[in-house]
Amino acid sequence: MTIRMGVFAALAASLAFASSAFAETITVGAYPSNPPWEYKTESGAFEGFEIDVARDVAKRLGMDIEFQDLGFQALFAATSSGRIDFAISSISITSERLQNQSFTQPYYDSDGTIVGREDSTVTTLEQLDGKPIGVVAATTGEAWAKENAEKYGISDIRSYSAQQDLLMDVRAGRIEGGAGEIAGFQYAMTQVPGLKLLVRIPTGERFAMMTRKDHPLLERVNDAVSAMKEDGSMAAIHKKWFGVDPEAGTSTVEKMPIPKPE
Repeated sequence: MTIRMGVFAALAASLAFASSAFAETITVGAYPSNPPWEYKTESGAFEGFEIDVARDVAKRLGMDIEFQDLGFQALFAATSSGRIDFAISSISITSERLQNQSFTQPYYDSDGTIVGREDSTVTTLEQLDGKPIGVVAATTGEAWAKENAEKYGISDIRSYSAQQDLLMDVRAGRIEGGAGEIAGFQYAMTQVPGLKLLVRIPTGERFAMMTRKDHPLLERVNDAVSAMKEDGSMAAIHKKWFGVDPEAGTSTVEKMPIPKPE
């Protein structure tokens, strides 16, 4: 009887531990003024591309998830101190950041692009020769256009204060296209029909989940990201937020290793 009671007690303790481990919470920090990556609804709920990614990761790990509202710069101190487990907010993997932080494999290639009308025949940057394009003032798109206008023979660079105004001029045919960051245009195109991406401009910038060095969950979270790519979940999240399937060969669909510092 004593032996049996001891066995039952051990089994009960084991089940209690397993239940506790299953219900463990992963804490994710986010800067929620960053649509479509992360933002808050009127009710205060977190939504966005990376919110969906993080929720799917937590589900695959059998964990609850808690989001913390933080400023972008505060995310780095919060991961380093252990206040949060992971951070999201279109955080680029860089050699400098890898010296002090760790990242999962990337899940989005944040390249530049030229957006144009659906009937545009432009498929290369060289075909912008003699054509006017638009940019939003003080953006990376404007910097790229000014740097490359002579190289590609761009006839005119028109500056806009709002992306919506630029896209309306593209759709009306007043300019051949608009130069800018691909994610912003993809998201805007879900609201403005009649447009398409003409040319992708590789920059090497990629987004991932960031954490402190040697976080015990890093490998498991990275494996979950791999599984999302393998079963199409990551691609489905991309289509939900950008209205199009991710391009073949990008980090949204290709499994990759955990980035290492150089």
